[in-house]
Amino acid sequence: MDKIDEMKAAYANNDIRKCVLALFWLMISYNADIKAGQEYDHDLKHILFKTNFIHNPIGMKYTKEDYEKTITIIWKAINIAKTINAPDVNTSKVFGEGFTIDKRIIKDLITIVAYTECFYRINDANTKRMDECETGKLPFAEQLISIILFHQDQDRLVRKNYQELSSQDYLTGMEFSVADRPVNYYEDVKSSVSDNFETMLEGIDQLVNYLYYRFGKNLKERIEVTDIELQLIHPYENAEFERYFYTAVQRYLICRVEESIRYGYYTLGSIEKSKEGIPAYGFSIENDGKYKARRMGVFRREYQVRKNVLMDFQNKEDMDTANKIIPVLADELVKLQKEDFVLFDFDKFYPEKEMILEAEKVAIAKERIVEYLTKDYYLNCEVKGIKVHDMLNANKFLNALSEILIAASQKYIDDKRQETLLKEISIVDISYLSKELARIHDWDIKYAEKLLDRFIFHEKNNRDDDVFAQPLLKISQTQVIVSQALIDQVNLDRAIERQFIRYKKNVAEVGHAFEAEFLYKLGKGYSKGITDLKYREIPNFQLNTEKVKYQAFDGKEIEFDVISILGEYLILTELKSIMTSYDLNDLEERKKNIKEAVEQLQRRKESVKYDWDIFKKLTSVELPDEPYDEDHIILVACTDAYDYTPLKSDDVFITDDSSYLKYFTNPYIDKVETQKDLLTIENVKNLWKCGYPEAKEFMEYLMNPVSILPFDKAMKRTWIPAPVIDENDCAIFCEEYVLDEDPVKEAMKLVNG
Repeated sequence: MDKIDEMKAAYANNDIRKCVLALFWLMISYNADIKAGQEYDHDLKHILFKTNFIHNPIGMKYTKEDYEKTITIIWKAINIAKTINAPDVNTSKVFGEGFTIDKRIIKDLITIVAYTECFYRINDANTKRMDECETGKLPFAEQLISIILFHQDQDRLVRKNYQELSSQDYLTGMEFSVADRPVNYYEDVKSSVSDNFETMLEGIDQLVNYLYYRFGKNLKERIEVTDIELQLIHPYENAEFERYFYTAVQRYLICRVEESIRYGYYTLGSIEKSKEGIPAYGFSIENDGKYKARRMGVFRREYQVRKNVLMDFQNKEDMDTANKIIPVLADELVKLQKEDFVLFDFDKFYPEKEMILEAEKVAIAKERIVEYLTKDYYLNCEVKGIKVHDMLNANKFLNALSEILIAASQKYIDDKRQETLLKEISIVDISYLSKELARIHDWDIKYAEKLLDRFIFHEKNNRDDDVFAQPLLKISQTQVIVSQALIDQVNLDRAIERQFIRYKKNVAEVGHAFEAEFLYKLGKGYSKGITDLKYREIPNFQLNTEKVKYQAFDGKEIEFDVISILGEYLILTELKSIMTSYDLNDLEERKKNIKEAVEQLQRRKESVKYDWDIFKKLTSVELPDEPYDEDHIILVACTDAYDYTPLKSDDVFITDDSSYLKYFTNPYIDKVETQKDLLTIENVKNLWKCGYPEAKEFMEYLMNPVSILPFDKAMKRTWIPAPVIDENDCAIFCEEYVLDEDPVKEAMKLVNG
């Protein structure tokens, strides 16, 4: 790190020569490691990004001076390396006969030059376009309403399509995740409905942040509908709005690609000119295993949610109840409106408490999913004066209110008249929502205000806010816009976990709960499928039930999480409970836990060798007199997240608890089919080929667990472009894994042989 610190100091002092010299000696250092036989995996590029020596060209504080200095420094270092590598240059007096710098090091620097050129250019074009866009010159309220209205109506149209889809006899839950729909901004490129909608939401998130950055400090105390220039709100058949929106989508996509390069998921694949003559940059996946594991984790989470919806038969009863009461409440809301009203007014809407509670059942399935998928510890916590479980009730209330609004609006919508679409959203006083939330759920008004505030996207101090967790967007200091589509898409898991991160809540206890639950499930034995309630002892397997903690060979205390015996092998498992990663920043932060687990397992393996007698004495399992050799010790880092399955770091397998426990506790593969109201389950395969678990089979399984097989088979690698809006842009393409087929249908092919 000395050379890095030297470079950063020289950079700050504009000492280009010193910067180049320090960078060159860093190159020499990595070159020496390569010649000594060490593996090189873009190490120079990674260290320059990790230490932030290479600044982000799309960052708010990045300047033209940063761009020029960076390009100059990197090119000078590249040219020195190329000079040394020239066949006619004699290096014997300085570096030794035949000395050359490895081409991979030079390529890393070329990637950084391309990265800087590409993102500086497109950021400049994107920023100017947003500043000059006519829609961006509209008043704040008209811009915000246009954005939300566009999203709300797109959601309405997708709902129509979903009703057609849900009439099919057979649903898997993954229909909307298959990349079979064209994208609007590029020919011959397909995406999924889910990805299209997520991209739209990310674009909206960019715009909302942009609007609050510009206008947030000067929001009006209150806004009246009569203050709004309604004729300016028409997101359809509006080339300027389309340009404005796709500029935001472009910004989201370039931010995503930049982040992926910075964290080592993408590297430069190609540079060429497009047929229109603009620079085209292709960024390819740097580490296929790491990237693929992340994508499979995303798809597995999607499936977990949708599978629970399909198999929640209580949901039908709840939805029937809600669907009967919501139209009644919608009629009540309509009756309260003035003649020729523009937006629905909730000020006098105080329906019976019992009716709203019935309407809240429209979102109770989401509550059950969250209760199933979210760690119990989180749900039972209190964070900054708010009981986390109460967030579920507040979310149900907001869902009910927004569904009443959307049901009422359908009486007025005319697809041929854009002005009628305004009735799909409403401007509502924050005080009204707080009072109603308190009334319906018998909460103190101050508590209801604090609870509601967790769902509000604030106009200031909003660094931790986003539309995925804060769907109530402030249009004035005292009012928010209520949109059913924004409320419906809220990711409650994300919203809940964000509470712990934002308020720095200590969650160490969740790790103990994870370990206790894991050991309980493993110790309970195995069953023969999801319908088999009888558990049997796992053959060829022993699980330690005693606490193993002692002073190890290195003088430091050591403690083991999970110790087990599988045949002739010792399995050491380190458990890590980690939060879900919703972006690469999260993913990188969680990687520290994985690295720690790998280091702990390596030390425990050493302790088994050096501290065998005490280790053997403290365990409850039968062990041989002599310690296991390294070839008979299986090391497993096991998390409760899907993003790292299946990876391997040196001799440590990395997996998740679902995949790990599946092999031992439920080795049978079941085929589940849902047709209308009929659910059928059939045993089709046993993971234990010999009729019992076996060590080599387990190790093979860890690198190819049944939990990922359907997704692995259904995914394909393709190129995804960012929108090119005019000749000032550059074209950016990045590799991505998408679902080419429905993974559940793919799984059925696999189980049917």
